[in-house]
Amino acid sequence: MANFRHLEIAPQVASHPNIYIKKSFLGFKTRVFYQPTYSEVDSVRKYFTMSSGSDICDFLRCCAKGECSHLPEHLSIEYNDNGNYCLEMCSARDGQFVALQMFKYINLEYQPVCDIIIYEGNEAKNLKKAIECGEVTPNTSSTKPCIYFSQVEEL
Repeated sequence: MANFRHLEIAPQVASHPNIYIKKSFLGFKTRVFYQPTYSEVDSVRKYFTMSSGSDICDFLRCCAKGECSHLPEHLSIEYNDNGNYCLEMCSARDGQFVALQMFKYINLEYQPVCDIIIYEGNEAKNLKKAIECGEVTPNTSSTKPCIYFSQVEEL
């Protein structure tokens, strides 16, 4: 789990009206909460291969615009600890809030590829489940695609 204060998306998440930040132990420990459900927010960084990262970025851009219907039925995504793409994500433990942004490794540093995207409610819960658990089956009434994630094995 990544430290919230060290994330690039921390200032944008902290400025969200439904986020409450509690500092303790002389300001050294920071806890972040999603106010409507009083759920603690966890921060993570995931790294992806070049092809998987670009697929995720395209998926996130389309979903932010509400144009998920033309995407394929599933996306096969591979994690890689030394990947070219980095996903920073802050998500409430109950799944009702997710904020994320993709970064690409350019000129010896990770630079943002797309704007920060914030989901609340059931959309956030489905996206969090897809990224953390690895597989989501689509709702029959939804036009959003199914996402499959797989771990890259190092030889």
